[in-house]
Amino acid sequence: MKDVSDEDYTTPMTPDVFAKIYGYPPAMVRLAIDCGLKSARGKITGLAFCRWFTAHYNDLRKGAGLPLLDPPAKGMAAGERRQVTICNVLRTLADYSASRTSSLEYKEEWMNLSEEVRFLCASSQARPAMN
Repeated sequence: MKDVSDEDYTTPMTPDVFAKIYGYPPAMVRLAIDCGLKSARGKITGLAFCRWFTAHYNDLRKGAGLPLLDPPAKGMAAGERRQVTICNVLRTLADYSASRTSSLEYKEEWMNLSEEVRFLCASSQARPAMN
């Protein structure tokens, strides 16, 4: 994987090149396109991918056959909504990777990561706000 700072986040690139540079599973990037991520002449940008993924992680989960996650509640403060979204994106990446690896060791590691993110996010939402 290249140093991300070497690449312009708005440069269009093929899904396979994007996956290699940013470290995403190539099949997941192609699935994102199949699930609605817009591409121009078969190319995507890092910015477009991140924006789409944070707004449509459940579309990707559905396409991958993964259970859907609860989105942020409408009444949450903006910071809490962002935190839930980030947690759900991280869980989606971990769950997708766990569901696709043939290595039992990696599957367990991805599943543990997903559970840790779920736990950390749930416990941080339960804490009272500090004023």
